[in-house]
Amino acid sequence: MNAQLMQDLDHIENFNEGLAAIKKGDQWAFMDKDGNIVIDFRSDLASLKDENGQKTSPIFHNGRALKMKTIDNIKLYGYIDNAGKEVINCEFVSATPFSNGFAIVMIYYKEVVGKNKALGKDVVSYQIEEYVIDINGKALTPRLNKRIFAPQKMKSGDAPEFASRFIGERMIAVETENQKWDVYKF
Repeated sequence: MNAQLMQDLDHIENFNEGLAAIKKGDQWAFMDKDGNIVIDFRSDLASLKDENGQKTSPIFHNGRALKMKTIDNIKLYGYIDNAGKEVINCEFVSATPFSNGFAIVMIYYKEVVGKNKALGKDVVSYQIEEYVIDINGKALTPRLNKRIFAPQKMKSGDAPEFASRFIGERMIAVETENQKWDVYKF
């Protein structure tokens, strides 16, 4: 006997870590191998872009999937577990999927660098930095490649690009301002 489990889905992905992403309208959900929805349809599951600039489906890696929320028109990323619970807060302006238990994340913050006495206002610089986290959100490296980045670019949807990448087991390469590379082991 055949039984229809779901209908009118806009997209369905292959199973990964026992779950498949399914899309209906603007929302994603995850179903298990029995066809049960284990994470209900929601609009905060993050899709990234692949190397060709095409949006990908949400996917679990190492028991974590990217989640996104928007604050002050800036997209912030965090992670959920395979029950749909947020386990790492949405505080990163960019984040990679986990790989071998680690992810690269990027934060931004405002640094007051002086005072405009004529206007009575702070002079600020917005900085971004990258670091490696484990699946619990614990930082494993110092913050890497501090650089200036205008929040207006993030508000237009242009997330900063990573200057760091994994190159081996517990090793990361970081491109410096002068297009050279530093290598760190963590």
